[in-house]
Amino acid sequence: MSSEIHSEEKTNLVPAVCTQCGAALEVDPSQEAAVCKYCGTAFIVEKAIHNYNIQHATIEHADNVTVDMSGTVKSVLNYMGEQSKERRAFRREERREEREHEKVFVGTFFKYFAILSGVSMVIWLIGQALGLFS
Repeated sequence: MSSEIHSEEKTNLVPAVCTQCGAALEVDPSQEAAVCKYCGTAFIVEKAIHNYNIQHATIEHADNVTVDMSGTVKSVLNYMGEQSKERRAFRREERREEREHEKVFVGTFFKYFAILSGVSMVIWLIGQALGLFS
């Protein structure tokens, strides 16, 4: 029965883009909603037509173009900036901890070196006093 309705009424379909998957579609502009034949998502026809118009828009004569940084683009850029700041702070902290570990290692090395040198010196002095190294 629905095919009889379509054959009796000539519907002028217009190009649109699915608001979910981005598939190219043709929709009846007199309808409020439709369902994408590719992903099965219901969408508002007006928005799908608007998406198509935006994707296929051309600028023929433009002296000045302004990019609107509001909404999603601004949010993404802010998020990326915050992630970059966090990563730099994390790397700074890692380098600081690495320097602290190096200081501890070098300090421990020189302590043991001094102790071993002192013990060696005492053994040598005792050996000299007893005449073991003559």
